[in-house]
Amino acid sequence: MKHPRAFERIFQHVTAITWVSMFLGFALTGWIVWLGLISWSVVEAYQLSKIVHANGTTIGSESLLRRIIKLTLAISFIFTYGLFWWNDRGSEERGSHPRTIMRTLPIWKKLQEYFPINLVLCEDIMDVNPSVESARSVQTAKHQPGKETVVPCNPSLFPTNQNYLVGYHPHGIFGVGAFVNFATEANQFSTLFPGLKPWITTLPINFKAPFHRDFLMSFNLISATYKGISYLLDPGKCGSTGNFVVIVMGGAPEALDSRPGKYIFHTNKRYGFFKLALMTGTPLVPCVSFGEPNMYHQVRNPPGCRLRTWQDKFTEFATFSTPLFYARALLPYRTPINTVVGAPIPVPKVLTPTREQISSLKELYLNQLNQLFKRYKPIYDPNACDLEFF
Repeated sequence: MKHPRAFERIFQHVTAITWVSMFLGFALTGWIVWLGLISWSVVEAYQLSKIVHANGTTIGSESLLRRIIKLTLAISFIFTYGLFWWNDRGSEERGSHPRTIMRTLPIWKKLQEYFPINLVLCEDIMDVNPSVESARSVQTAKHQPGKETVVPCNPSLFPTNQNYLVGYHPHGIFGVGAFVNFATEANQFSTLFPGLKPWITTLPINFKAPFHRDFLMSFNLISATYKGISYLLDPGKCGSTGNFVVIVMGGAPEALDSRPGKYIFHTNKRYGFFKLALMTGTPLVPCVSFGEPNMYHQVRNPPGCRLRTWQDKFTEFATFSTPLFYARALLPYRTPINTVVGAPIPVPKVLTPTREQISSLKELYLNQLNQLFKRYKPIYDPNACDLEFF
């Protein structure tokens, strides 16, 4: 494989560290900018009122006029965005505001190349029937110069007249594989799954920050709530089919167990995922992202230690976790991430599923997930530990 030139590597590094920084700080920055702008406007209005009052009705110098214009613009922006924010509340539970231009920005291809990240179709769902080794070579060929062969999924397995609920495992520290593969077109999702539209769920708290919420919704991100997910799975509500809804099942708690070579899936207490699939009759699609935990090391935090106890309590309170991770500072290791999508599991529609029906579906799903892991682990992460359900 041809190695990227120096400036390409630099661009890839800059893209990776920018993405990590945005993940960690965009929400806080949004609040700082918003509250800072409001605070500045209040202080500036007070100071200008004192100046105008002291000078009578005359405005005075040209510099004072410029200050008044700046204040007017700031207040206009605050009012306009505030009104939009108020009227747009809850959009993250109604399909958000996806923008194709955001999904297709060239920078996401550089982020994909940094690791690199590959979207791999399980051989059972490809439109041809190659061996496992051939499946791997076909899927990775598009990342090599001069080899643009892309084999899409079998359309009979993923018809566009229904929706799909995808379980993404593991969470890792950031879930960068989920973002690159499903929130962008860096790995040609629309070519691999023609006619399907991907969506990714994330914590509701991520939509509380100004500007940050709009950024997330432009990437087909929705709130990981019953209302937000069921909206896209019900054609009567969203008015469409072909929705490919990706849920990072382990969530924030699973991030605390993310470390190289470890695949610990937090699924034992997850029942809502399967109940929703039954209530809507939505096929379940298992998905394993090999290499996702290998991006960062994490400070040792076994269950029961003081650090983990504090982290668990904080996660329960704040809904997001605080893993103490490290690699090359914040820059993740350049480790391959291969996201393997398995075959859909048909699910009957049961409006009021029983506990037994939910448990039965969960057992079937976890069995398929485990088989998918065992099948592709020797190819994509042969030195990793065995899969562990927690």
